Amino acid sequence: METSQADLLQDFSQVTRAFEQLSQRLSEVAEQVRTSGILPSDSLIDEIATSRRSFIELRHRALELVGLLAGSSPKPADEIESMKDLEALLQLAADAQRKKAQDEKARVRALTVLDRILSLIHREKPEFSPLDDAQAQARALREALRSHEGPDLHPAVVPLAQGRHPLAELLTLVEGSGDLDDDLWLLLKHAVAENFGKSLAMSAARGKLGPSPGRLIQEHGASDAKNGHKPAPVSTTFTDGDSQS
Repeated sequence: METSQADLLQDFSQVTRAFEQLSQRLSEVAEQVRTSGILPSDSLIDEIATSRRSFIELRHRALELVGLLAGSSPKPADEIESMKDLEALLQLAADAQRKKAQDEKARVRALTVLDRILSLIHREKPEFSPLDDAQAQARALREALRSHEGPDLHPAVVPLAQGRHPLAELLTLVEGSGDLDDDLWLLLKHAVAENFGKSLAMSAARGKLGPSPGRLIQEHGASDAKNGHKPAPVSTTFTDGDSQS
């Protein structure tokens, strides 16, 4: 059964309560040993052993989760010896889980940017090689993002998601031209010209490029078929990564 952060936190609370109760009993027994020489009962010794096993099991599961989310464990198991150490480990697991969710959101948005680039057509020229060249880059990068493995994001994900990648700048110039102020419009136009050539920059700036929903669905279908998935409905407007059918 897969361990979740919520499961670990619940079990951590239970183990903490058990340790607190055990601590109180040990204090009472220590006083009895000191004052009357009465030895600890077998049930108390069993309780100590059970508490230790619970701690070791929880530590193992927490290390396993951190390793799964972060790609590696922060420290060896034998260096995690107390509930405070375990609490710090669970915090690492929470941080790793949060980072994984943020990374996935950025990856989805980056793929959305590339899909939007691949949906573009020239409104007047069915065959427009500057756009074809840019889309070839987008297609190759999309495949690289989809096949990327490892704990770290592909280096292009964050620039794409934040709009700082050349392809994202091209998309902003195409889709946001009506909302851009003059300075940003001019800056993007120069950036696109530098990265993809003046012809594509002028076409984007003059509103001659636009999305073709049919082409976007076709791109998705080809990629999904290659990866063994059915084509999914695709948004016809750019979003932060949340698709709308």
